Amino acid sequence: MLSRRAITKIQAAIAIIVVLVIIIAGAAYYYYAAAPPAPPKKEIRIGLLYPISGAMAPLGNEQCEGTKMAIDMINERGGVEGYKVTYVVADAKSDPKVAVSEAERLCTIEKVPIIIGTYASPLLLAASEVAEKYKTVYWEVGAITDAATKRGYKYLLRIQVIGGDFGIVSGRFIAEVVAPKLGVDVKSLRTAIIFEDGPYGSSVADYNKKTCERFGIPIVLFEGYKAAATDLSYLITKLKDAKPDVILATSYYTDTVLSLRQAKELGLKFKVFIGHGAGHGLPDTYKTLGEDITYIFNTDPPPPAGINPEAIKPELRPILKEYIERWKAKFGRLPLTHSHMGFSHTWVLLTEVLPKVIKEYKEVTPDNIVKAAYAIDIPEGGTTMGYGVKFSTPDKPADTIMGDWFGRGDKHIGQNIRAMPMVMQWVPGGELYNAYPTKYALKPPVIPLPPTSPYAAA
Repeated sequence: MLSRRAITKIQAAIAIIVVLVIIIAGAAYYYYAAAPPAPPKKEIRIGLLYPISGAMAPLGNEQCEGTKMAIDMINERGGVEGYKVTYVVADAKSDPKVAVSEAERLCTIEKVPIIIGTYASPLLLAASEVAEKYKTVYWEVGAITDAATKRGYKYLLRIQVIGGDFGIVSGRFIAEVVAPKLGVDVKSLRTAIIFEDGPYGSSVADYNKKTCERFGIPIVLFEGYKAAATDLSYLITKLKDAKPDVILATSYYTDTVLSLRQAKELGLKFKVFIGHGAGHGLPDTYKTLGEDITYIFNTDPPPPAGINPEAIKPELRPILKEYIERWKAKFGRLPLTHSHMGFSHTWVLLTEVLPKVIKEYKEVTPDNIVKAAYAIDIPEGGTTMGYGVKFSTPDKPADTIMGDWFGRGDKHIGQNIRAMPMVMQWVPGGELYNAYPTKYALKPPVIPLPPTSPYAAA
C-alpha cells in the first residue's frame, strides 16, 4: 500500500506534467494563431500552348521544349526578381478548334496572365482571339502569318518575324548572293514559287512574288497546294516543265518530305533550293531525308549553333552556350531553329519584360505586361537571335524594318518590328549554318548545288 508521502509525490509530478502541457499548447496556439501569417509564395504562372500531338507536333514540341528550358534556367538563377516561374502546358493537338478550347481553359480556369505559344499560324489566329477576349497576354514565339498583328489586338505581342519578311529576305538573297555566285544577271534566273496555301504559306509566297518582281527575277511557276496532300507528283511535273534555276518553297514537315522525295524520284533538277521555315529547318526532316537535304537553304530565325556569336552582345554568349550544351545533353543533338525560337523569345520575356513589370508596376497583370513590353527597346545584337526588339504600339502602328525597306507600309500592332529572318544552309552531318546576312554568317554559302546532290542541275 502506497504511503501518503508517495501519493503526494505522484500528484506533484502529474501537476507538473499538466502545467507543461498547458504551456506547450499555449505556445503552439500563439505561434500558429497569434503570430503573423507567412508571406505568400511569390510565383508567376504562365500557360504554354503548343501542338504537342498531331501533324504539327514535331515543331510544336521543339518550341515548347525551348520555352521550358528558358524557364528552367531562369528559375535556377533565382527566378524573375525573386518570383518563381511555373507553367501549365496545354496541347492544341494541331487543331485550331482545340487551340480555342485550351486557350479558354488557360484564361478562365488556370487564370494565367500570359500564354506563350504557338508555333503554327492557324493556331495563333484562333487562340489569340480567345486571349484578347479575356484580356490575357498572348506572347507569340513562332507563328508568322502577317494577318495576326494587323487585327489591332492589344494583348497580342509577337516577338517572332512575320511571313512577309521571309519572302522579302529570300528574294533579296537571290538578288544579292545567288546571282553573283552563279555569275549571272538576276533577271535571267528562272524562279519557281511553291507553297502550302494556308495563312503561313500564302504570307511567304505573296512577298516572294513581290520581291522577285521588284528585282526583275522571272517567275516561271507560282503554285499553291494543300498541306495535307498525299501526292505532289503533279506539282513536281509542273516544276520539271517550268525548268527553274531556283525554287522558293514554303511548307510544313510532311509536305516538305513528300515534295523532296518525289522530286528525287521523278528527276527534278535545279541549282538552288530555298525553303522557308517549318519543315525545311526540322531535325526530323534531316533524319528522314538524310544527306539529300545537304546544301538546301532554309529561311528562318537562326539556329543557336549556326549564328556567329560575335554578332550578339557579349553577356548573351555564355547564355547561348549553356542553352546549346543543355539541349545536347538532353536530346543528343544540336538545337535547331524552332527550339531556339522557343528559348530566345521566352528569354526576352523573362529577362526584359517581366522584371520591368515587377520593379515598375509591382504586380504581374496582363495590362502591366503590355505596358512593359511596349517600353522595351533592345538594339540589334541584343537577343540570342541576333535581332533586336521594339514593339509597334496602338499609338504608333508600324511596319517591320524589312517591310520599310520594301516600302510595304503595313501597320502592325504588337509586332516586333526589329525581328528579321536569315538564310541558312544545311551542311554535311545535318547541321544548319547561317549564310545571310553576312555579319551573322558562320560559313559562306555553297552555290550552286554540287554534283553530289541528287537534285543538282547538269
